[in-house]
Amino acid sequence: MTKPGEVTDDTYLITVRGSAGPWVRGVFDDTEVSVVGDTTVLKRTGADQAALYGLLRRIEDLGLELLDVRRELAEPA
Repeated sequence: MTKPGEVTDDTYLITVRGSAGPWVRGVFDDTEVSVVGDTTVLKRTGADQAALYGLLRRIEDLGLELLDVRRELAEPA
């Protein structure tokens, strides 16, 4: 279990509806952004829960439609 504020090597994948243009990509400059068909995938590695909630807040503030949130666990060392 992740403790508050603990940064992990886990990766968050967040999918929203629509293709992100340059302005939206600029808002997520701390996140890998890729367009897949008619959706945009935001990929953030090494983030804690607060960073995840920050990404979700930006998505909400922009009025983007959230489709999926997944957490990929880092491989054990």
